[in-house]
Amino acid sequence: MEQNLNGLESSPSKTFIEANDYDLQYTTWSMEYLKKAAIEHKLAKPRSLAWAVLLNAVPPPSGDILLSIQGHRNFYEDLRKKLSLDPRSVVGDDPLSQNDESAWKQHFCDNELKALIMQDVVRTFPDEAYFRDKDVQDMMVRVLFFWARAHVRPGYRQGMHEILAPALLELHCDRMNAPQHVSDTLRYYLKEEYLEHDSYMLFSAIMKGLEKFYTTGNVIPLSCGRLPTAKTLDVVRYLDRLREEFLVKLDPELAEHLAECNISMELFGIRWLRLLFGREFPRGDIPDLWGFIFSDGPMLPNVHFVILAMLISMRNILLDSDTGSALSLLMRPSSVSSEHVRSLALHLRSPQKYPRPPQPLLDDFVTVDPSPTEPYTFAACSEDARSSCSEGVAEGGDVARSLAALALLRARLPAAADALAAALPTPPPFFYPLAALLQCRNHALIDVETALEAAENQAPSNDIGRRHLVPVTVFNKKHINSQKQMPQLNKKKEVQLKVFHQVECDASDLPFLDPLRLRTE
Repeated sequence: MEQNLNGLESSPSKTFIEANDYDLQYTTWSMEYLKKAAIEHKLAKPRSLAWAVLLNAVPPPSGDILLSIQGHRNFYEDLRKKLSLDPRSVVGDDPLSQNDESAWKQHFCDNELKALIMQDVVRTFPDEAYFRDKDVQDMMVRVLFFWARAHVRPGYRQGMHEILAPALLELHCDRMNAPQHVSDTLRYYLKEEYLEHDSYMLFSAIMKGLEKFYTTGNVIPLSCGRLPTAKTLDVVRYLDRLREEFLVKLDPELAEHLAECNISMELFGIRWLRLLFGREFPRGDIPDLWGFIFSDGPMLPNVHFVILAMLISMRNILLDSDTGSALSLLMRPSSVSSEHVRSLALHLRSPQKYPRPPQPLLDDFVTVDPSPTEPYTFAACSEDARSSCSEGVAEGGDVARSLAALALLRARLPAAADALAAALPTPPPFFYPLAALLQCRNHALIDVETALEAAENQAPSNDIGRRHLVPVTVFNKKHINSQKQMPQLNKKKEVQLKVFHQVECDASDLPFLDPLRLRTE
């Protein structure tokens, strides 16, 4: 038995037996069988239902699956009614009231949260026709909003929409591809009018394991209004443990090289975890990869082996790269196939049971343009269904060149700035502010680390009811102390950002209890 970061043991897979799509035979839909099928990336359809069983959201078909599905749908319906209260129906409430108990205040805050979510939703998978539909976008906003209101910590954070999208598309394709004659159980599960309810169920089940990577714990702003170091985040501590307890032991040379390059795990690992590798591989590979990850249960205890497999797969080219090149490679979509990563992750988990796949050659890596030469399609859609599921490349591929160029520039800026300052007899007044702005992504010089966001370039948005002072200019202390000619300027310029107030929805008074919480806690 191998051990994971949560101190649990994982069971190795056994002999695989073929199953038929849309056929809920008890033998091929047992938990043990589904785990083996997921490891072999041979889950039968409806794959969304298999995910729900693996994540313990519903029992296998041999259990009370219909009762469980109905419970999830009833819970979502009650949650939607409670959080859709019309403030005009509250007698005596003032629309201008600032009281936290005011229905009008909560209504305006809810609209602000929905607007924030919509900003991300409209950018979801821009090359997928399904997500350009306004009704689909509105559905995603509702699901994310209701989940955020029911989970104030972490609330909604950027990147969650890219977890919901593949789950929603899988549910949609399962309904589109279903044959006309199915069992009564499947007919009930595949009802189109419950697509939104089931997407909330599946998203909640996935977030059960991912929530710890989005939460900021008890992080609050310091007296100056700035956030403390990123080391307080659970996801950063998780990545630090991964490096010290696994990577250093498995590949000390690679771990030392990354440390010498000053490349910390959170620079790339946060995005990998929060998006569950959704931007690292073509979207057509994501269903099999997610099924593989879900096979270990709702807490995703072995997801760290996927990170290790990705790093070790790239070790040769990383060891031959300088800081800028290595960082740009890690920030771009992976050039290693997801199938190789899954095989290597299995070997790292159980070296005696699974052979190690051959190391990819350097020629296998795409170092200039990460976009594949052949288009990919979402694997869940059949040939007949692809009219509404457009082809595309891995998300983020269109900006990979820019990210690589910026990473290389930032890695070489400090030395270039020092050399330029030494060469100039009297640096002009604009030199240091300009250098500070160029280096603002250096996490040693700025407290609010923008790379902590899954999709980057946006400040954290889940610190409810607080005001943040975010530095927009940070000066290099080394230059401040060593250059007498530098003009007297403020140490930092700060801009106030108001974060909306949000009250957590207490689900204890709903007619139906949360089925997922009852099954997993």
